[in-house]
Amino acid sequence: MTEPDTFDRPGTTPAPRRRRPVFAGPRDEIDVPPLDQISPDLEPPWLKEDTDTPDRTSAYRHTDGHRIGLRVQPRGLAIQTWITAGPDLPPIPDGTDIEQAEAQAANDARLQPGRTWHTVLTTRTSKALAADLGDLVRNYLIPALTRKPKHVTTSTPTDEPQSDATPEGPTT
Repeated sequence: MTEPDTFDRPGTTPAPRRRRPVFAGPRDEIDVPPLDQISPDLEPPWLKEDTDTPDRTSAYRHTDGHRIGLRVQPRGLAIQTWITAGPDLPPIPDGTDIEQAEAQAANDARLQPGRTWHTVLTTRTSKALAADLGDLVRNYLIPALTRKPKHVTTSTPTDEPQSDATPEGPTT
């Protein structure tokens, strides 16, 4: 008779594994147009970069080193957006102590070099996805370079009047 090996596993039958509970409903999925078709056109210091997956990601580069990225999240329920500050802050100008203090305060309030600021566009609540994405990039991401907000509002204002009971517009 041979000795049992200490590394042998006991002879058990593994239980079948389920990926999700039986009672869970079907997963939501939204068909989002390719991101290269709905990504905003930004003014000339911003250059659009080629990406490996243009239907799911989009990237922009600024001449000062700032970067903007857009990515469609799995199942198309949201588009993640972010901006990363370039490597340099504006220089503190020579002048009076008050002018230097104001310039230093402006540098302290902005997004610091190499830091990233994120926000999300919910595709489920968006009526005009391309316009909402462009507004989000222009009105929330790019201004974060000079004055990083402490928080983000829960809805993007639209030109259409909204009822008080059911707010509409993309969530950021």
